[in-house]
Amino acid sequence: MSNPFLSPILARHRVAPDSLYGTFFNGEVWEQVSLGRFIGRAWAYAAAMAAVGTRSGDIVCLVLRHGWDAEAAFIGTMLANAVPSFLPYPNIKQDAHLYWRQHRLVFETVLPRLVIVYDELHDAIFDCLNGLDTAVMSSGVVADTSKVPDFLLPAPNAVALLQHSSGTTGIKKGIALSYTAICRQLDAYAATLCLTSESNHVIGTWLPFYHDMGLITSFLLPLHLGLPVAALDPFDWTAEPGLLLDAIQDLGVTHAWMPNFAFLHTARRTPRRQTWRLGGLVALINCSEPCKPQAFDAFVARFAPDGVRPEMLQTCYAMAETVFAVSQSHPGVPVRRLTVSRAAIQSGDRIAPPSGDEAAIVLLSNGRPIPGCQVRILADTAEEGRIGEIAVTAPFLFKGYHNSQAATAHAFMGGWFRTGDIGFIDDGEVYIVGRLKDVICVNGRNIAAHDAEAAASSVPGIKPGRTVAFGTYSSDTGSEQLIVIAESDADATEAIRLADEVYRAVREETGIACRVVRIVVPGWLIKTTSGKMSRYDNQRKYDDILAGERT
Repeated sequence: MSNPFLSPILARHRVAPDSLYGTFFNGEVWEQVSLGRFIGRAWAYAAAMAAVGTRSGDIVCLVLRHGWDAEAAFIGTMLANAVPSFLPYPNIKQDAHLYWRQHRLVFETVLPRLVIVYDELHDAIFDCLNGLDTAVMSSGVVADTSKVPDFLLPAPNAVALLQHSSGTTGIKKGIALSYTAICRQLDAYAATLCLTSESNHVIGTWLPFYHDMGLITSFLLPLHLGLPVAALDPFDWTAEPGLLLDAIQDLGVTHAWMPNFAFLHTARRTPRRQTWRLGGLVALINCSEPCKPQAFDAFVARFAPDGVRPEMLQTCYAMAETVFAVSQSHPGVPVRRLTVSRAAIQSGDRIAPPSGDEAAIVLLSNGRPIPGCQVRILADTAEEGRIGEIAVTAPFLFKGYHNSQAATAHAFMGGWFRTGDIGFIDDGEVYIVGRLKDVICVNGRNIAAHDAEAAASSVPGIKPGRTVAFGTYSSDTGSEQLIVIAESDADATEAIRLADEVYRAVREETGIACRVVRIVVPGWLIKTTSGKMSRYDNQRKYDDILAGERT
């Protein structure tokens, strides 16, 4: 049976097994991997799964370190007619209790038939499974296989993969996606970006695959198109963000995706005297977090002498429920900026231009919906500029959350998926201003937590992306009060100055004064296993510490 995703890949392998699959940084050097080597390893994983009784439709969770072998395990699961699902592996920068608590719940909900892990994690994962099923070490899989197992490929409408939400406000929700839906999204998004199999484009990435941005843009999309990748581990990139710039210069990377904080991190953490040749870059796309003009400005200011131009920096609005992209800014053109009244945004009604000396906010557009995707604002009227919850529908929209009828029923309204994001449409382009669960209401004025966090991250000395903002109820005022916590390497004296700078930056950006600003040591803040800040867990940690200080 022909499969719209797998069949073309296998056909390409038969014709050109020596073609380049990708170039991978192993911690010291870049290593080239051929398509033949990659598919051989994928078949080895498929055979190993069949040997332990994996059946069609079984869910297989992959807890593997970043690299081409993990990608081969993913495709091997598909070849075995099973359903792969990447999950993050634990690391010293994450809260261990949170990791195991979340994944015990994930395993109990997903009920995987098999978990493939790297060796050191086998016993811990097996205990976490609580006897549900089987854990297999990746080292037990033979290196590769030249013999193709006798498998039928999955049907086009079969479930291709299970992607998990970030879990910032609760248990991760499984999102089941079919092969047909995935291919429809990949084709529509590729057309938007002018990516084709015949192009000379190269995809660069340091993104983890347990998040949809990395999984789709930097693994399945280039594999679907037959484009090579240049990939490195997220922790290697964090320690040395210039590695991605090396790939742009030396390996011909033309497209890459990054969350907003990464633009600031790269601009600040690369040596000032080091230069690169970055003129071959086509698009560096801001996604996953709210896109901020300050991050783009800092990146262009730092790397303009190396050939970076404003039109190279792009934006995208995406979510796992639509496979990936909902909208994308226009390639080759600087992203549109819209200046609006801060008070109008905080009122939650409709946008308006600032008048007189009124405070303003500059927003980046997320572009127009990609082909086949429709976006609407759930508000009293459908006129442009009305602020409300964003709803989407598309031929690649998921059908519902795995084993969660209640969450599915809540998410859909007459065939439209309610995203939980707040935004508006102006001149056909999508703008995001917040999220329903992350809105803080201070004395009747609504602010988005991410706006306060972005302002705090913009302060030199604060680690980009290592800030969290939340509201806590004050009985004195009868309203929520804004709390901001930020990580820094600063000593105690410098931390006092930084707290003042954060206070001023947040007030300037949002018009709201912080009740508390706390500067904490690196590693204090709790992130979800997908790398996003857990506002719930950080607020709970803050409340526990505050309660201790009062006793």
